[in-house]
Amino acid sequence: MNIMTPTPTGQRPANCSDAEWEARCELAAIYNALVKYRLTDITNQWHAIRVPGEDALLTHHYGWMHEEVTASNLIKVGFDRTNHNPENGEPNPSATEIGKLFFEADPTMNCIMHVHTKAIMGVSAQKDGLQPLSQAYLMIGGGEVIGYTDYEFECTDDFLSGLLKAGLGRKAIIEAWHGAFVFGATAGETFFRSFYLDQACAVQLEVQKSAAGGAVIREIPVTEIRRHLADMNSSDWYGYEGELEWLAIRRRLDVEAPHYRA
Repeated sequence: MNIMTPTPTGQRPANCSDAEWEARCELAAIYNALVKYRLTDITNQWHAIRVPGEDALLTHHYGWMHEEVTASNLIKVGFDRTNHNPENGEPNPSATEIGKLFFEADPTMNCIMHVHTKAIMGVSAQKDGLQPLSQAYLMIGGGEVIGYTDYEFECTDDFLSGLLKAGLGRKAIIEAWHGAFVFGATAGETFFRSFYLDQACAVQLEVQKSAAGGAVIREIPVTEIRRHLADMNSSDWYGYEGELEWLAIRRRLDVEAPHYRA
């Protein structure tokens, strides 16, 4: 095991383009924003972003806390598994294998977040998955954008092929007893969906507590789901891409955690 102390230099790694540096800032913002919204899991979870114009991705050194991640201490890993920043440590193998898998399969996908919050894990153990019980369910795009797969500790060939099948054409995968993988074209979209997936799961667990106490529960009718999704999809404000929210989150980080850009 390679145990390292984070040492952000604040300097771009060698041969780092402007596009790569911006991708580094975006990914470091994801890690630090998750801390602000209490969506971390000690040193676990990983997130990855495509390096623009390269067959490579960025992720963090496995073992660091989210708030320790900065733009300069991220690791660039080629799709051939070459570590281009060995001075920054070693990535979680799942990040490189699963990131490579989806980035190669879908050129429109540029960011992946792997989260296992308590709420998502709670719903992942339920046979019927996520239910239409809140606006948060609509904010992620409804149930049709979510795939499901069983938990596997190792990234075996069978697991990876099943994961790819569950995820293609969707925006998230809930992995039973474990957490979720969330996909997006941008860092903002991916964070937006991860945030609202956690919220939708948390609401579902609260609603189920109420039901156990005798409350009569109202699910959103299918016709209403379709109507609301159509309205939201055509809206300038709620198009599921999370741009508005992400700009605000970056502004918050610029004030409260500016080290993410170092």
